[in-house]
Amino acid sequence: MIRAIQYRRFGGPEVLEMADVAAPAPGNGEIRLAVKAAGLNPVDWKIFSGATGGDASTLPQGVGRDYSGLVEAVGEGVADFAVGDAVLGTVRGAPGVGMVSGSLAEALVVPADWAVRKPDALGFHEAAALGVAAQAASGALRTLELSEGDVIVVSGASGGVGSLAVQLAVRRGAAVIGIAGERNADYLRSLGAIPVAYGEGVESRVEAAAPAPITKLLDCHGAEYVALALKLGLTPGAVATLVPSREAAAMGAQVTGSRRARPDDLRQAAGLVAQGAVEVSIAGVYPFEAEAVRDAYTELRKGHVRGKLVVDVS
Repeated sequence: MIRAIQYRRFGGPEVLEMADVAAPAPGNGEIRLAVKAAGLNPVDWKIFSGATGGDASTLPQGVGRDYSGLVEAVGEGVADFAVGDAVLGTVRGAPGVGMVSGSLAEALVVPADWAVRKPDALGFHEAAALGVAAQAASGALRTLELSEGDVIVVSGASGGVGSLAVQLAVRRGAAVIGIAGERNADYLRSLGAIPVAYGEGVESRVEAAAPAPITKLLDCHGAEYVALALKLGLTPGAVATLVPSREAAAMGAQVTGSRRARPDDLRQAAGLVAQGAVEVSIAGVYPFEAEAVRDAYTELRKGHVRGKLVVDVS
């Protein structure tokens, strides 16, 4: 038996509980890993809260997508990994759909092609923080066809996806204006962005900060920033959002994120972090206990976390 975080009904973090479940066995083309760390994402609490819909008849379900760990068993047909290999990845699924098994568990079985090797220089906590963020940021910049010379505005720029998108955009030669709270100004400057505080008057502050005409906007927060993009004179085709909503769709924004990711995006991001070329900010590391996990998701739901929250499962 192994321990895993599950929920048996939809609701807030209080529905999360520690359960003893059967240790999973890898099937054909799969690997089982001993989870070392699990990264938390806003999509997790949106799913277990029922905000994305959901069928109560499928419960209980696991929680968490991002993981890092050590391979402890391989199924038939797996040639790329061996027992003892350190890996990272993310549990994939249709948008808004939960998983029977989540990464907040002592052991996890995934298809081998979902995992990538962890570079030696990359810690397990940092590796567990990369999955969704790297895929969403890479997919979003691909949607926008970002290139050298662009001037891009990124809302929610200090969050897990936003901070990675900022750095990847800077590496492509774009000028980046990052919208976040005032307390994150120095942090955004350290990532290469021009910081702008959110709130009343943000439109004029963005215009004043722009070193050249703004060409793109990536929304990592909500539909109000799609509206901001249109006020700044951008066409809907130059606007992408990670937060699907009726309002954003009505304004013509492109919904983007992991759905536009490519298989090698995570491997490349892990390599950049290992080289020190890109930073992953870990805002907090929590122990693998039910109460601590509830606390972590309560903090995440506030929407002001700088970087990522991680649970140490080992």
